Amino acid sequence: MSDKTEDAGPKPAPVAPVAPAAPAVPVVRTKEEILAEPLVAEAVARVNGAIVDAKEFAGEITLFAEAGRIVEVCESFKAGGFTYLVDLAGVDYSKYPAWSGQRFGVSYTLYSFAKNDRVRIRIAVPDSLSVASVTSVWKTADWHERETFDMYGIVFDGHPKLERILMWEGFNGHPLRKDFPLRGIDTGARIYPEAFPAGGGPREGSTGKDAKDVNLYEGEWRRYGTSPGAQIGGGPPEPAPQLAGRIGPTATPTAAAPWHSPNYPMSRRLELASGRDLKSHLFAAMAQTDCMACGWDCDGYAQALASEVTRDVTLCIPGQPETETVLRSLIEESRKL
Repeated sequence: MSDKTEDAGPKPAPVAPVAPAAPAVPVVRTKEEILAEPLVAEAVARVNGAIVDAKEFAGEITLFAEAGRIVEVCESFKAGGFTYLVDLAGVDYSKYPAWSGQRFGVSYTLYSFAKNDRVRIRIAVPDSLSVASVTSVWKTADWHERETFDMYGIVFDGHPKLERILMWEGFNGHPLRKDFPLRGIDTGARIYPEAFPAGGGPREGSTGKDAKDVNLYEGEWRRYGTSPGAQIGGGPPEPAPQLAGRIGPTATPTAAAPWHSPNYPMSRRLELASGRDLKSHLFAAMAQTDCMACGWDCDGYAQALASEVTRDVTLCIPGQPETETVLRSLIEESRKL
């Protein structure tokens, strides 16, 4: 047997490595090229200069129109087949990096069933925060414009009935503005109409919440949308006796409820309720402010817990964690008996 390796024939030539294909560079069209696009060209031509800029992203066209001619622009696009107003929304650019234009804008998303395509029109909102309503072009703009007015404070002139649609009349501020606090605000008047005028409040401690957990507006709120900037409150909450004097009736001890005074500490109130039923102990554990934040006065909340109308022990806002802890303990102990 030969110890030589048999010749297997000629070896294949080495394959040269294939360089990876260069990533496709998206085609960036100029404003003029976009305006000449058949999808929009006819409608653009009819408004003669009202479109001041055009951009394209992910295959979708956005046209920037003069705010003062928005109704004319929308009429032209509707005549061009864009019969469906998909959406109308406000935009707040105040936190947009390096933004130097108008703070607010309005975006109109239009759809053509015949062309099975859509286009977006944007305008910059003037300093007056007022633009023309397009409800004469699309009836569906009615609620869209009301929501944009509600959330951004943009006024649509000519709207048939421009009023808030999500927030209530008298609400201070516009929740989708970038300077509106993410944690929201406690409007005060909505919960405590006896303590605040319409749209008024809150003041530090006036709702019983820890001041660090309430977004406060400084100064007087005379009407919504005119308040100064929001800030997070600081410092300790207002003492319960002062709170009781400002919200609801002043708590007064009685023979049936000798603990009913916000001046008594928790230990004293529970001592005065000693030997009584569960409802009395629960009543004694309340903050005794009768603030009604829970939906009842202190006596009513105690009865609701004792009869299991509610099992939520977190509703006594002025009492804060102390009341919640004691209420939970009293209920747990009663269930062991």
